[in-house]
Amino acid sequence: MTLINKTELMKRFYNYFSKEEKAVLLVGDMGFSALDDYFKNHPDRVFNTGITEQATISLAAGMSMTGLKPFIYSQAHFITMRCFEQLRYDLDEHNMPVKIIGVGANNYFEKLGRSHCVDEDDKLVVSVLKNFIIMEPTVYTVDKDIKKFISYNKPVYLRCI
Repeated sequence: MTLINKTELMKRFYNYFSKEEKAVLLVGDMGFSALDDYFKNHPDRVFNTGITEQATISLAAGMSMTGLKPFIYSQAHFITMRCFEQLRYDLDEHNMPVKIIGVGANNYFEKLGRSHCVDEDDKLVVSVLKNFIIMEPTVYTVDKDIKKFISYNKPVYLRCI
């Protein structure tokens, strides 16, 4: 199974994001070429939170509590393993409908060194959380999976390369 790549995923997700005024995108200091239209056309709803994954999870939880629909776009290994406690306590324990897009699954960033490799550990970390659903869209399932990703009213972790 080949996961969908980040550029194609974000192209297809853009239509929903543009129409949903309560949607906000928190970006972990990456992926700008795949997100150019988001930053250009929605500067009031797209935020580069830098390399602060733990704070990004907590920020998204708070935004969700106010009625916003937060989506997080960050490297898979950092947004799962680096901030497991925030995933567990801020999102999972309170069933917060925050959606996370983990980029770089299956060691996509291996040329950047071992610290940027995730193997499939991100799935293992998230799988112990009782309310999360894990999604792995391919080129064949991406449209259907994006609809599920958006509509699921609980925390969701979506993996892509």
